[in-house]
Amino acid sequence: MRLEETLGYVPGFQDELNLRDLGGQRTRDGRRVRHGLFYRGSALNVLTPDEFAALQALDLRLILDLRAEGELLGREDVIPFGAEYLRVSGMYEPDGAEMDFSPAGIARHLATITDPSLFMRGLYVSMMFANPALHVLVERMRMGQLPLYFHCSAGKDRTGVCAALVYTILGVDDDDIVAEFLLTNRYRASIINMRPEDMPAWLPVEERATWGKRNGVDEADLRASFAAADERYGSREAYLQGEYGLDAAALADLRNRYLK
Repeated sequence: MRLEETLGYVPGFQDELNLRDLGGQRTRDGRRVRHGLFYRGSALNVLTPDEFAALQALDLRLILDLRAEGELLGREDVIPFGAEYLRVSGMYEPDGAEMDFSPAGIARHLATITDPSLFMRGLYVSMMFANPALHVLVERMRMGQLPLYFHCSAGKDRTGVCAALVYTILGVDDDDIVAEFLLTNRYRASIINMRPEDMPAWLPVEERATWGKRNGVDEADLRASFAAADERYGSREAYLQGEYGLDAAALADLRNRYLK
């Protein structure tokens, strides 16, 4: 199957931007998420003129940037006309500092991590609770400030959790959420499969064997975040109410507005 045939494909952008529309996904009640409301992807710092024109055509009202401040230097988003830009970090260190995925930040993490898989799994779980970015996302959904585009650097981990939250609120089944999440591995295939000699100069030689895994996504990470929410709150509905104040009436309202 070609990327053009995948759910959420948006023409006009290079595959590596990992940009797609969350619309079209079926929900448990048989409806579908409306197209043209929720977009996910990577940072908007390198766009061709044609890509900027395609971005402008989305009529975005909000760009929610999930990156740490340290990731922005020299990599600032190109903002389409008429869109508000808002940066709220989507991931934090245990001491409360923003998790920095700039090249320098990644190098610091690599120097201290003994098990990258467990490290990422812990980050996915931590993102589910008291996360300012997720609260802003829900707030803007309730305000109706759409269409919106949310992104991190690569549009895969922080962005993937945000997309999962949108789908959870709208009533999409976990398996379908995971299937959309895993599309990242197809959009970023050229990066994941990069030859060692083409990898960034700042990457230590001993880390190049795990480049592909770090640049894709792992289903087990997202499912661990679901399990953590269910374990802490007892159910996904209780999680949505406990974390975001979304009771049954609020969920019904959002679903009636954003499903068809």
